[in-house]
Amino acid sequence: MNFNPFFIVGVQRSGTTLLRLLLNAHSEIAIPEEASFLKPLLKTKWTRTPISGEKKEKLVNYLRKNEQFILWNFDREPLLREIENKESTTIKEIMEIMYSAYAAHENKSSWGDKSLFFGAMDLIYEMFPNAKFIHIVRDGRDVFFSWRKMDANKSHPTVMALDWKFKIRFIEKSMKNIPSSSMKIIRYEDLLDKPEEILRETCKFLDIEFEESMLAFHQSSNKYIGKHHSDLIFKKIDKSNSNKWKVLLTATETKLYQMIAAKTLKKYGYELMDKRLSLKHIFLFIKDIIIGLPKRIIELIKVRLAFRRAIYKGEATKTITVGELPEGKYSK
Repeated sequence: MNFNPFFIVGVQRSGTTLLRLLLNAHSEIAIPEEASFLKPLLKTKWTRTPISGEKKEKLVNYLRKNEQFILWNFDREPLLREIENKESTTIKEIMEIMYSAYAAHENKSSWGDKSLFFGAMDLIYEMFPNAKFIHIVRDGRDVFFSWRKMDANKSHPTVMALDWKFKIRFIEKSMKNIPSSSMKIIRYEDLLDKPEEILRETCKFLDIEFEESMLAFHQSSNKYIGKHHSDLIFKKIDKSNSNKWKVLLTATETKLYQMIAAKTLKKYGYELMDKRLSLKHIFLFIKDIIIGLPKRIIELIKVRLAFRRAIYKGEATKTITVGELPEGKYSK
């Protein structure tokens, strides 16, 4: 295929899925479900070294058994056998085979990715120097509310502010050597407020023609994503789905969040609430960090160790809740 792939990156709950579905509604673009199972492989020890022998065999077994890869919802065996039959391969080759096979299944000519490879954009650019990169940003306070609604363990505003801030920083750092002509930043709020304008700009950036079908993305969402996701992605874009924090977070929660993330919020053009603090706010800040941060660190360490074990053992990992398959489940 003669095209330039593209990669969507952003903190979770920032609109990456919405953007994926909008672009997937284009006649030429195929973007599969997340490939977070590739994150542990996007390290220099993997990307710069040929993979062969037992190491390759275990890697193929890891891919074959991965429940998240199953959500791509097509026959993966031919591509896995293609990798198996190679004497040696590379992460770049594996990615090209995977995404090209998915695009062919969808009868599309171009592929993109939405796997939130936070700190690996530099390595992806090294492998795909002609690729384009889209960073979608959402007000961190709305990100926090969205996380908390899904997972009670993510109910600590200071900890989730740290999570958002550092992930934004990882993305910025990993993209600092990518030419500006290959990068585009989209604010989620702007996408909701003026979807056609943002999509036209994005299509121009990707060197493809804008199609009206993209605005009717919700009509095909069930083909690309399971119903366990938010109902919003099965409906037309509603611009009122931004700035929810103003109503749904308490003043104290907002202040605690801003104690960590104010500078980053301001950098991306988000207004700040009254920043005056009392001794009560400082006490709650310390309490929230002490209770919430160790839990978050342990959670992240468990995920990392589970992925590492799965790759080196050639087995499945249960670290990610994968949810339901899209409609039209592939059956062999």
